[in-house]
Amino acid sequence: MEAGVSDLIIVGAGPAGLTASIYASRYRIGHQVLGLLSGGAMTEAYKICNFPSEVSISGWELAQKIENNARQLGGKIEAGEVIKISGCYPNFQLELADGRKLMSKTILLASGAKRRHLGLPNEAKFLGHGLAYCATCDGPFFKNKVVGVVGGGNCAATAVIFLSTIATQVLWFYLGSEPNAVEPGWLEEIRKQSNIKLMARSEIKGLSGDNHLTGVVVNRDNKTETINLEGLFVEIGSEPNSELLQPLGGIVNEGGYIVVDKTQATTIPGIWAAGDVTTSSNGLRQIITACSEGAIAADSIFKFLKQQA
Repeated sequence: MEAGVSDLIIVGAGPAGLTASIYASRYRIGHQVLGLLSGGAMTEAYKICNFPSEVSISGWELAQKIENNARQLGGKIEAGEVIKISGCYPNFQLELADGRKLMSKTILLASGAKRRHLGLPNEAKFLGHGLAYCATCDGPFFKNKVVGVVGGGNCAATAVIFLSTIATQVLWFYLGSEPNAVEPGWLEEIRKQSNIKLMARSEIKGLSGDNHLTGVVVNRDNKTETINLEGLFVEIGSEPNSELLQPLGGIVNEGGYIVVDKTQATTIPGIWAAGDVTTSSNGLRQIITACSEGAIAADSIFKFLKQQA
């Protein structure tokens, strides 16, 4: 690694970025990891039951284990938000929100995805006042209250399960007749809980309340009604954080996900991408696939740097 120039900077400290750091350390690639939160969105998971080494573990605990492994191998992981990338191989410049400017020969974008919002006019008004996007973060504030969860996927299902251990009642709003996108195991657990009410064919059309959320306006079976509740958790999917690549001319698909090849390389020489921000792993976007993509990217970067030496 040249003075002042990293061989590799990894943007994002989720499972893809941390695993890439583990492999980069083993390959003796001079690198650093920059991220707003070590562990990324993984830390928000209430319970993970599909990671091979764990029967059941919280996302925070798993994130700590992976981060500890990365640090013990020599990975330099620090808080930092990259706001702009310019230049080209081997002189990429990364600008950070705190004013720093870093140089690197190669870059791995493991920037993950951000929560999708409902898009309602008064949504921002109720954020932190009854409206939340993370059940494990904010759920404990709703002990013995009536809450709702909107969304029809696995993230919504696990939020429902977690909140059922805290709230008096959990109303689960989703669009279809059945939450077909949810793993059967989660549905079995949900149906065992007496304080969970399934609200099928429900579309949230509005939020009600003055200074705090007091209810939701729901279109259900072609009828509009206001349902009283004290908290609403939005779990309707995510949007990829691919903004850093697009100004450089990197190709993304119609959903904004970064297009990569089998080595996790993007269409920009010297930049790779891994994890939830990419089109890789057939769109599965699981912790284990993010780890796999991070490992593949680090291996590809090692071979690339060796060829260029």
